This record gives sequence, C-alpha cells and structure tokens, in this order.
Amino acid sequence: MRALSLGALSLAVACSASPELPLSAEQAPFPHPMDLPPNEGLPALLTLSTGEAVHTQREWLNLRRPEIARAVEHYVYGAAPEPPAEVRAVRMEECMTEDGKAWREQVRLHVTEGVAIDLLIYSPVGVKSAPCFLGLNFCGNHATTQDPKVMLTESWMADSRGGRDGAANDDQRGMKAERWDYSQALSKGWAVATFYHGDIDPDTWVTEDGIRAPRSKSLSTSEHSWGTIRAWAWGLSRALDHLIENPRIDGDRVVVHGHSRNGKTALVAGAYDERFAGVISNHSGCGGAALSRPARGETVERIVTTLGYWFTDAFWSFADREEHLPLDQHFLLALIAPRPLLVCSAIEDDWADPLGEFEATRAAAPAWALFGVGGFESAGFPMTGELVGTLPAYHVREGDHSVLSEDWTLWLSWADRLVR
Repeated sequence: MRALSLGALSLAVACSASPELPLSAEQAPFPHPMDLPPNEGLPALLTLSTGEAVHTQREWLNLRRPEIARAVEHYVYGAAPEPPAEVRAVRMEECMTEDGKAWREQVRLHVTEGVAIDLLIYSPVGVKSAPCFLGLNFCGNHATTQDPKVMLTESWMADSRGGRDGAANDDQRGMKAERWDYSQALSKGWAVATFYHGDIDPDTWVTEDGIRAPRSKSLSTSEHSWGTIRAWAWGLSRALDHLIENPRIDGDRVVVHGHSRNGKTALVAGAYDERFAGVISNHSGCGGAALSRPARGETVERIVTTLGYWFTDAFWSFADREEHLPLDQHFLLALIAPRPLLVCSAIEDDWADPLGEFEATRAAAPAWALFGVGGFESAGFPMTGELVGTLPAYHVREGDHSVLSEDWTLWLSWADRLVR
C-alpha cells in the first residue's frame, strides 16, 4: 500500500466540488491565551470554529484542517518562513562503505546565510531509488555510527551531549550507534539519512548561532515567531528537498521519524510538509504525541520552564492551565491524515506519558476515517508488544526511554506495508 497524497486528495476534492462551502473563521484573530475559557474534556476535532460539524473529506481539507494548522502554529510551535529559493548542495564525500553494502554520502546543504545542514546518507548498494528514513540526531552524525569516515559536526555541541567547550570531538564517535540500526535498514532495502538538529538551531536558550539567532532567555520567542521545534522541522523539509533530487533515493517514499524531542519535531515536520510519505514518533511525550490534559509525566508547566524556546510564548501561558488550551496534541496528529502515522511508546517511560500518547492517537483517528482508510479499534490501552490500528497506528513496548534495534524492526515492517 502506498501512502495517500494529501495534496492529490485536496485537488481531487476541490475539482469535484459543486456548491461552494461557506467561509470559515480560519482567518479570524486568535483570542489571547489568558482570555480562553476552560474546556471540559478534549477539544472537538471534527467541529469547525463556527460550531458546525465536519462530515466529509472536502470539509476537512478546505475548512477544518486549515483552521487546525493555523491554531497549532499560533498556540504551540509558531509559523515557519517560506522555503528558500534555493538550497545549495555541496557534496563533501561520496563513497562505497568498506563492506560494500552501502553508499555513504555526506552533503552540506546551505539553507540560508550562515546556516548549513550536514546530511549523512547511507543507501543500499544495488537498490535503485530506495525508500528512505529521515531523522534528526542529538550528538552529530559521527555519534550515530562507528564509521570513522563520517565527519565531525562543526556546529555548537553541548557538553552534556559529549561536547568539549561547545565543540564535537572524536570521543563521541559511535556513542549513539545503538539507536541507529543502519545495517538492518540497509539489509531490507531502505536508505537512512540524518543530520544533527543543532545544525539548524542550537538546543539552548542563549545563542548567537542558528536560524533563530541571536536570542537570550530574556527575549520572548515571539520575537522570532517560531520555536526551535518548528525550526528543526523546517530543516527536515530542507533535507527532503535534497532527497527528492537524489538519484539513489525515492523522494516519494521518505518516512520522517524521531525520538523524544526529535520525535516531536518529526510530527511537526510531517504535519506541515505533506511530501513526507509517513511519520514515526518515538516517545515524543509532552508537546509531541502525548495529550497535554490531564497533566501527567512531563507537563506544559515543566516543559516551558526548562525548554520554553522550543515553543511560542503563547504556549507558555498554558503552564498549569492545560484545560484552557483550545486544542490538544490530537490536533497535531490529525494534520498528518490520511498519510501513515505510527506513534510508539515504552511502558516504563512515565515522563513521556504512554497513556496520553495512546489517547491522542485514538482521538486523532476520526481524521483518517473521513478518508475511508485505516481504522483504530481498541477497547483500551493495549498490551505491550501489540500494534493497534492501521492508519493511524500505536505501539507500546517493554522498557524505557530509548531507541532499540527492535524498534527499527517494527518501524521497517510497518513502513514496508504502508509506504513502500
């Protein structure tokens, strides 16, 4: 089964339209967060701001989806700028790996003045136009593999991530290799591409670097209109720009994935860039796949206090006021419909709130039902190891907050069925 194209569906629905739909309130100004009343339960996914119910694909695509996309931008992540007129690609290296099983490409993508992505791509030898997994990494490309030919990142690196005085070093090589099962993906005919999220925007309050610089903790994030998560997601789209043009990659079959904060980012990238054929969120928690209400695990108050630069300042206003949110994370997940979405949790990862991730996935499922695809039938929270649903899908495993080889096994099997 190939992923359904939201753009193609939107065009088909528009072309088959008969009478014009009434105008929605999508361009109306948003109330200030402190003026919003509390909500009992979750905000309704399939109800327009005018109070009318959404019953059809056409109403979703033309009316409700734009409302949701704009609200999620305004209250949570911020709006990204338009893509650059050109992403200049400089091939730093192109070589077959020593075992002869993969092509290794290292490409520097100049996305704007002073900001460049170093994209590492492993693609299987003998596979023409391979489908591809694309995801951010935490500590530089060199930390995802023992391959000594992978370049050290030149971007700022936190000492807590193994950096020394803000710089990457050889001791980091392979330190996160267990989270990147390149060999399993390559053996199944998939390419894998990654870049360090700090190439786009440093993961810190105070910086003179990155696409949103300069900034300090004293500055409101509204000075930049978008938080770091949205900036990282914008960077993933720039990597996709290159993969679409790369002859070894099938640009129509790129799955964006991520773990933890990078999982939040994968969801945002997939929600706002319909070119991604599928989305995988792994343990993304608060501000990702987990509902903000009721407050469990990492709460809105906790995340904006410690990592507020990830979001717009509007989101800060919901600290300990989650019930006043006019949306919740099921809105973000629903923006991915009707394309494949897999939300993954770990049963011991209380901080990321597995129950909240499950409930958000279930609450988002009606968006897929509008397209007559998939299904999410579940009487309650599943047993560990059980894959629930098709479009969207949810899985919880034993263990805690990490990425394991068995996660890659699940992801590849899921993607083979729904994207490849």
